Amino acid sequence: MKKSTALLILFFLFSSFSYLKAQEGTDTLISTIDDTVSTTEDDAVRKQVSDIIKEVNKRSSGIDNIISSGELKVKTAKIDNSGDIEIHVKKKDDVWFKIEGPLGKDVAIAHFERKRFLFFDAMNDEAITGSTNIINIGTLTKIRCTFDDMLNAFSGTVRIPKAKKDSLWMEDEGSQYVLGLKRGTITRKYWVDKTNYSVFKYIYYDKRGQILIQFEFSNFVASGDGYYAKTVEVRRPRKNEYFRLKMESVNLNQSYLDFKVDVPSDAIRKNWH
Repeated sequence: MKKSTALLILFFLFSSFSYLKAQEGTDTLISTIDDTVSTTEDDAVRKQVSDIIKEVNKRSSGIDNIISSGELKVKTAKIDNSGDIEIHVKKKDDVWFKIEGPLGKDVAIAHFERKRFLFFDAMNDEAITGSTNIINIGTLTKIRCTFDDMLNAFSGTVRIPKAKKDSLWMEDEGSQYVLGLKRGTITRKYWVDKTNYSVFKYIYYDKRGQILIQFEFSNFVASGDGYYAKTVEVRRPRKNEYFRLKMESVNLNQSYLDFKVDVPSDAIRKNWH
């Protein structure tokens, strides 16, 4: 794998887990606030939506301590590449991954926690550490992204954040509930199976109703009363970008996960606050 190609894969890996800010700069990232447990809803619609979100999150939380491996594919207007990826996920705070090129050569190894991250760019022999905040992730990847959307995609499951100030509504599409949540100028919609409460798709929309980013989950396998998606696809229509994780080997609810990132002693080291 050429160095430039490997770096492009890294760039688009993270850019796929982000959404664009509106030109006015008023849109904000969706936080992880979830008041579905502590808040009692008086409005009938809000209560129904909240109850569905509770069930989605409960079943999602039952799938944890994940070790998976498979193929990473990135397709944009300029590149169309694939690579091997291994993923370790422990909810709600740990995402580890390793990307490999031909002949098992490491391209990158990273461990993102909710508060701190370590990212080792093996191609440039460079290690970056710092706080896992929007500024640092945005600077590293060139585009702002959320930890929780990354967590959803890498874990093959979805957790829906809800705050008391969110506007809530629901639509019916046959076998699926379509839940709508609006916070500020950002609207989110989640397509939820009525039988098993797995999330097939969710989309961020801007204030004009245009799609910012879309996550799709398929090829589900059951685990307890939850479902894990072995295939996750991410689309950013405005940028004509497509990202896919297709897992071949999946081990759920493991007793031990390793999040170690080996950094050579002579690697270039950077620390971001």
